[in-house]
Amino acid sequence: MLLAQALGAWRRYDRTPVAELPVTEAMPRSTAEVLILTINALGAGILLFVAGVVQKIMDDMDVLAFKRFAKSLGHAAMTNAFAVTIATLPIIAAVAYFAAYGFSQWWFTAGFVAWIIGSSITKIGNMPVYKWIADPHNTDPEELRRQRRRLGVANNWRAWITLASVILMACQFSVLDAMIVVAASAACAAPLLWLARRYIPD
Repeated sequence: MLLAQALGAWRRYDRTPVAELPVTEAMPRSTAEVLILTINALGAGILLFVAGVVQKIMDDMDVLAFKRFAKSLGHAAMTNAFAVTIATLPIIAAVAYFAAYGFSQWWFTAGFVAWIIGSSITKIGNMPVYKWIADPHNTDPEELRRQRRRLGVANNWRAWITLASVILMACQFSVLDAMIVVAASAACAAPLLWLARRYIPD
């Protein structure tokens, strides 16, 4: 249903001469919402990978190896064009969206608020850790372990809150469809995780 609504909105837009479209209807609202939702979903996927995979690798490292790895990871994340675009484009797109269409779509607005909360965690939780790690004088093993735990908590919180923002935005199209997709994804993931833990050695 979600895909059908998006395609239907695009067909109606595609058949309308550009000259006849009001300024605020240059792109249908549903099309703008699908684009923002897609960008946000990509970001959530990256964050879940970092929190669920990369963080576990860092947890298994020697603390000094973790320091070197985390320093390289932080630098790469802040200089990679794709990562920076995915991290910043949602707020630019959302500002344009709300300027054009207002705040009447409550599910979508709630999703964006959740995204802002998740993004704020980076400033509050992650950035101070990366800044501390980048200092070559900070090599105390116990403090490195504490900073690693702090980074893990921040990564998990941001990943799951961003995922929640994706689900909230998807509910704008259909609450039932969004819940079905979430349930189906969990149902598909469960046996795959069981097989992986059973047949892939630690």
